[in-house]
Amino acid sequence: MKIKKNIYLITGIIIMFGIVTYSCYSFYSEKFSYVKTYNAIKKNCYEEKNMDDAVCSSFKYQGRIDHEVLEEYILNNNPQRVRNDLDVATVTSEIVEFSFFSKLQMFSPLIIIFIVIGSLHSSFVSGEFKNYLLREEYKIYLKNQYMIAPKVALIMPGALALIFLFACFFTNFNFNANSAVNNVATYESWKYNNFILYGVIICFIQFFISLLYVHIAMICIRKNKNKLVAIVMGYIIFIVIDIFIYLVIYVLIINKILGFKELTDYFNITGYWFFNTGPRFIWVLLLSFIFQLLSFIYLYIVYNKKEKLVVNYEKQI
Repeated sequence: MKIKKNIYLITGIIIMFGIVTYSCYSFYSEKFSYVKTYNAIKKNCYEEKNMDDAVCSSFKYQGRIDHEVLEEYILNNNPQRVRNDLDVATVTSEIVEFSFFSKLQMFSPLIIIFIVIGSLHSSFVSGEFKNYLLREEYKIYLKNQYMIAPKVALIMPGALALIFLFACFFTNFNFNANSAVNNVATYESWKYNNFILYGVIICFIQFFISLLYVHIAMICIRKNKNKLVAIVMGYIIFIVIDIFIYLVIYVLIINKILGFKELTDYFNITGYWFFNTGPRFIWVLLLSFIFQLLSFIYLYIVYNKKEKLVVNYEKQI
């Protein structure tokens, strides 16, 4: 019975686990896609010195093998050495920012909206809630329904934690980045020097912003009898809110009127997965909390009156 009741939540968790697994596998495959060729070069060209083998042709210069170049290739591309040079911050950041996982910037709201509406919609539109209200107070009923919110909001932070754990085991818990990472796209000195704190803050930001998406879904349940329409409308509302926060609040008010520049990343809620701007991004923690708080206040207004909920249900019959 509990599995059936939580089928959408379980489905969402499985989807996220699949995305994390695929993203980690893709990172490994891309990073070490050369290993088969490397082993062939090492065996045929370096150890057996079979210079007529096709894989050795790239090391020939004027008809002869350039042994210095060959030895440098064997040394610098040793898979074990490449893996030992990796660190937790780089592996985690590359998976979050550049792998398939990065698609969640636009689609994590859809997953959350799907879980919430799928889990709660039937109770409201079928009139089942009226049976519950015969046995318990309206506020207690709403509180019980809202208990799904923190569970769903923990899915995205949980996904980030899984990627972090993968990076820890993959790098043998190496938190010491070598000097070469200064040139990688994910590098930012404060982030790398305070990566645990950085990761915890990102998880809290994702928790708060996920609550915003949960509240959007719950509002759409109240407004739409059709489950699919409610899901689609929820995602459209998310897009509208994202555009409003960026274009109206940031571009028009904060940037143009108040004159505060270079805050683009802080008002792009789809990009709240990573930051390379130093400790200033901590302000996003406050912003994400405010966004979810405002949405919760509106949610409270929508569901505050039991009579309105009952009347709304009867109109949809």
